Amino acid sequence: MEYVFYVFLFISLYFQIFLLVSFFEKKVDGSSDTDTKEYDLLTTTIIVPCYNEESTVVRTINSLLALDYPKDKLIIMIIDDGSTDTTWQVIQQFVNDPRIRLYQKQNEGSKFAALNYALDHVNTELVGVLDADSWVEPQALKNYMEFFADPEVMATIPSMVIADPDSPMRRAQKAEYDIGLFARKSFANLNSIYITPGPFSVFRKYVFDTLGPYQEAHHTEDAEIALRMQVHGYKIAYSDNSIVYTVGPKTTKPLIKQRVRWTYGFLKNMFDYRGLLFKKRYQHLGLIVLPVGIFRIFISVILFPLSVWLLFVPLWKWYQKVSVVGWNPTWSWNVDWFFVGVSQVQLLAVVGVFISIMTIWIGRELVGDRRKFTIDIFYMFFMYTFIAPLWLLQSTYNALVSRKGTWR
Repeated sequence: MEYVFYVFLFISLYFQIFLLVSFFEKKVDGSSDTDTKEYDLLTTTIIVPCYNEESTVVRTINSLLALDYPKDKLIIMIIDDGSTDTTWQVIQQFVNDPRIRLYQKQNEGSKFAALNYALDHVNTELVGVLDADSWVEPQALKNYMEFFADPEVMATIPSMVIADPDSPMRRAQKAEYDIGLFARKSFANLNSIYITPGPFSVFRKYVFDTLGPYQEAHHTEDAEIALRMQVHGYKIAYSDNSIVYTVGPKTTKPLIKQRVRWTYGFLKNMFDYRGLLFKKRYQHLGLIVLPVGIFRIFISVILFPLSVWLLFVPLWKWYQKVSVVGWNPTWSWNVDWFFVGVSQVQLLAVVGVFISIMTIWIGRELVGDRRKFTIDIFYMFFMYTFIAPLWLLQSTYNALVSRKGTWR
């Protein structure tokens, strides 16, 4: 089983180095020479689907109203998707703003239905989505226009940052999302973005006019629409200077539930779009990015129980020894983990950790965060080592037996 560790570490390191190379192929700041004058600013509708978001939706809407964007070119659609709290009452304070449209519909158990309900009322050149627990910086939408100046760009996604990391779990997510900033930039350079996240992805209306509306897609409609776009050769850009803040789960249980849904959706969408895999026409996306994503999930599912077993066996032997002859304080603690003595594996693991830390630094540079060493990094490595295998195991099992999850 030693070779399993070698294969896993080698492929992981290869992928990390591959992304580093692709990242540095283009300018780090992602700027362009396109002048975003007012006549370059396209008419835009932002859809905000809400379900029991009474505590966050006001901040979300206010951030959209504060966008540095012409008022006559921005429409904000708030869709109350059958909330059972006071969300509908809370958003009434915006009813008189000419930029805002308020809608209420019956909940159908999935976010995509609320988005499609809104799409039926959209008549602007661009249409975007902002989750009701996220908020944007004032320049976020205007910064997108430099990418939409390219007629081949059909969608643009932002830099997502964890807002107010006030718990160890949110601090861990903060570091994880910083890695995500680096990864998105690298994927964009490779034309391999495969998720258009709910927090402030913006599309040309043409995308939905030609490809059709959102699909249920295993409660991961944001991944499915991106994969559908990739199949049809539609370009997805990444604006690193368009910053969006989102609220991450505060504790372990909701985080695992969220990640089970995400990973399950990824695996099921990969099955639905298996035609993308290992096809030259899809270049880096089909040959490297998606296959490695699938591989890392399944190999992690294999390695976690193996690692637990390798720890359990020496502990069980030690327990049996103590049970028979009693405790001897002169004994030395000697857990015979097979990989402890394998210097090559240790070296590869250390290199992998170092590269991960470097990608965190790069991600922070993209959004102007100059901090290097923070407690967030420790939380991510320590907590995710034990927690991530749990959602990977659960989501893989759910995917194999087709056990559907829920949006909330």
